[in-house]
Amino acid sequence: MGWLDGLFGGKKQTSQTATLPFAHELPLGLRINGRVAFDTLPFRAHPQAWTLRLPEGHQGIPCYGHIDLGGGHALHRFYLDEDAYLQVSTASGQVEGIKAFVFQETVNPANQAEFKRFIHEHPHLGADRIDYAGRTWYREFGDQLGTGGKAPPVIYDEVLYRHDPPRRDDDLTHYAMLYRREVPELDREEFLLVTAEDYGPSEFVVTYAIGIDLTTADLDIT
Repeated sequence: MGWLDGLFGGKKQTSQTATLPFAHELPLGLRINGRVAFDTLPFRAHPQAWTLRLPEGHQGIPCYGHIDLGGGHALHRFYLDEDAYLQVSTASGQVEGIKAFVFQETVNPANQAEFKRFIHEHPHLGADRIDYAGRTWYREFGDQLGTGGKAPPVIYDEVLYRHDPPRRDDDLTHYAMLYRREVPELDREEFLLVTAEDYGPSEFVVTYAIGIDLTTADLDIT
């Protein structure tokens, strides 16, 4: 799956019976209006090592996003109350990875032309390495990896669901680039996902989100 392999992590799955309007099962018992809490002990024990700060306590899930990658692969994004989301990667319904991302910054392009300039010209969407939040991040994927060249963003669509009972609420197109950095003090990695989001026809936003690999042992899902 190329760059998407960089989003994969854990191995186990607890399935949930598919609920309308979804034509697929939601992983790990997660659902709209459910709740999830993270084990934040590693971050509290070594705060200076991390850029990421996961939210404390149980977080509500007001929104679910589904990204169909084709070939039986999908990303499931469960958006949380405090500007974060839990992402579960699946292949043929089986969980292949779990990540948590926390939004760090939102940029609002003035118009479509400025949005397109960011996609095609801004180094944060394709440069071999970038500086952000006082750290250096290295591009995770792209044909020019390691050469100093700029790679094109990866494009994918997301369908958003909200409300109770859940219903399809919005659609958007992502132009994304994934970066990573090592956390040498803990032998871990952090990820930086830079995404230009097109809600069309005149709503555009650029987001920066920092993430980390997790396992089911790091989660309390209710």
